[in-house]
Amino acid sequence: MNMKKLSIAVLMTTSFIASTQAADVVAANNSEFTQLCVTAAAGNRAAMHNEILASGYSRSFVTKNVQCNGENIVSFIEHNGKNSDAMILSLNHNDSEVTITDLAKNRVEGK
Repeated sequence: MNMKKLSIAVLMTTSFIASTQAADVVAANNSEFTQLCVTAAAGNRAAMHNEILASGYSRSFVTKNVQCNGENIVSFIEHNGKNSDAMILSLNHNDSEVTITDLAKNRVEGK
């Protein structure tokens, strides 16, 4: 009886793992944007970096303008990609801007 329960548990776990893995993405054409989408879904950050460099676009441009199956590339990776958290972090890495304002300097000039 215990062996039967164990077999059922293993079967259910295997089915769950198989259903949660990202689907393989196949390119419909050879456009640069399509290649970026396929590479992004594969989950290899180094390959994505190289693909962006080869395209001539900036990481910011790709994040804001590339559409994959009707959704932006970040959403596409989130729903269809492998290693999605690391890929999204890699793409959004340069989107933040930092500005520094010297408050002491502004007070002196304001008098």
